[in-house]
Amino acid sequence: MLRDALASPWALLGGLAIFLYVGAEVAIGSQMALFLNSDAIWGRSNLPFSVPLVGTIMGDDGQAGVSLQEAGKAVALYWGGAMIGRLAGTALLMRVSAARLLAFAAGTAMALCLYVAQIGGAGAGFVALSIGLFNSVMFPLIFTLTLERSSASPEATSGFLCMAIVGGAVIPPLVGMVSGIHGYGAAMAVPAICYGLLLLFALVAGSRPGRISHSVSLAGGH
Repeated sequence: MLRDALASPWALLGGLAIFLYVGAEVAIGSQMALFLNSDAIWGRSNLPFSVPLVGTIMGDDGQAGVSLQEAGKAVALYWGGAMIGRLAGTALLMRVSAARLLAFAAGTAMALCLYVAQIGGAGAGFVALSIGLFNSVMFPLIFTLTLERSSASPEATSGFLCMAIVGGAVIPPLVGMVSGIHGYGAAMAVPAICYGLLLLFALVAGSRPGRISHSVSLAGGH
């Protein structure tokens, strides 16, 4: 079964896409608290506490700036945004094709990562948290686009795609290594590259209609 998936170019491309997506999502989430707590972002700023929802979730300890504990609470907004994005994606799929929706999500996430990496500042904290809005929708879209185009059986393709989530264990250490050398903000360039490749995957998939039709469901999945 694995041999069949490895013989299919689209199964391989889909596996790479899942690898990149999961790796980028987990890498950002695992670094988010440290990123927000850094002096270049929120470490010395009280700006987040002036935003009602953000300030309520974080809780103000009365000390100047954002502590690591407060930043850790803000990470819930990143993961919560993924749930909101999944619901929004379900509605958008009624009007937009899976390939176009994936291109939009990946392209936007890439642009947000680049903003954080290049601009920084307190505003970059809010930008980084908003990346979660565009993450969750990607997994089921990649899965379906790959199944529609893979020459391997659905079982072989699905199994291979599930194996590709190992990206969540490979890319985060790479981001951590970059952040240790260049800083947490600059490390966002790594997931930006991942999202850029996902954008390319979506564009190629959109230019080559699938041979098999699968309905896209965003209710389940990663």
